[in-house]
Amino acid sequence: MVELMIACVIMVIIAALAVPNITRTYQNYRLDAAGHSVAGLLQQARMQAVKTNAPAYANTTNASSGNMAFVSTDNSTAYTAGEPDIQLSAAVTFQPPPTSPLTFHTQLDTYLNGGSTTQTPTIGGPIGFNARGLPCVANTGNPTVCSLPVLTSGFIWFMQSSIGWEAVTVTTSGRIKAWRLVSQTSTTTTWQ
Repeated sequence: MVELMIACVIMVIIAALAVPNITRTYQNYRLDAAGHSVAGLLQQARMQAVKTNAPAYANTTNASSGNMAFVSTDNSTAYTAGEPDIQLSAAVTFQPPPTSPLTFHTQLDTYLNGGSTTQTPTIGGPIGFNARGLPCVANTGNPTVCSLPVLTSGFIWFMQSSIGWEAVTVTTSGRIKAWRLVSQTSTTTTWQ
């Protein structure tokens, strides 16, 4: 009986040590999956624009409106059933980047600028793709006109969960990439 009690106590101790690691691994997976799903949806918008020879727009909704990203043929922020979409976990939400530290998205800005710091990316908001598959900015009066961005070096969408940040970037040449925040200090933020 004593041996059985000791074995049970050892199993409880091992379980108590393992559960937090399993929970954290699951949360990491959920955040990574959200970033890669959003990157895939942006790629789908890009392919739709080329295939239909008309602009396609990717947009997001906030947590109170469904916490999703979707593709549409106009630049409205309203989702219509039947459009390509992805639903994010309730634990992951689209967020603007924090204002501190100032270097929070410097690495992403540098990547989008090709090493230059002359232009800043557009953060959040709709991302359009023209018939050539290049990112563009919608004409507010006519969504069928999507012009190439002049004052931006690309686009960034940020997502946050309780364990960290994920970002998805779109370069001016149309390259889409998901990033994960791996470390942060008061002077440096590293994305991978």
